[in-house]
Amino acid sequence: MRIVLIGFVLSAQLSLPGFAPEIKSTTKITISAPHLVEPVEITDGVLLALSHVFSGEFIGEIAPTPDATFTRYTLTFDIQTLGGVKQAAYVVQYCVSDITDEGFVYLPGRGEPSHGRNISTIIRDGHDGYWHRASDDWNAAIDPYVRR
Repeated sequence: MRIVLIGFVLSAQLSLPGFAPEIKSTTKITISAPHLVEPVEITDGVLLALSHVFSGEFIGEIAPTPDATFTRYTLTFDIQTLGGVKQAAYVVQYCVSDITDEGFVYLPGRGEPSHGRNISTIIRDGHDGYWHRASDDWNAAIDPYVRR
């Protein structure tokens, strides 16, 4: 009886709307840019915890488009699922001001490269196709990797 009850409780929890049991964490971020000789791979646990794709805590409020002279980086997120690592599950653009150190994150919009990939991972209605301020903690943690 105890085994049946535990199975019932687990299956009831897994069927709740909004519950994504296979989503665990970001396992790696790969940074690429035209000026980089090779991509930079990040596996630092602190930064990855701040980069959880599903919580989106690294993405702040919508912001005006940053200055076009800021170097743009492509950040590709790998995520852990119950089925294994989903490589390149989420892709954003990132840039940082050399003057203010403020970071910005762009979520590709409809019709842009990576939009289809991103919405197959998570939908952010009203945010795709816009620049956002990067959260302060995340911006500080990723900065040493982009300003090498």
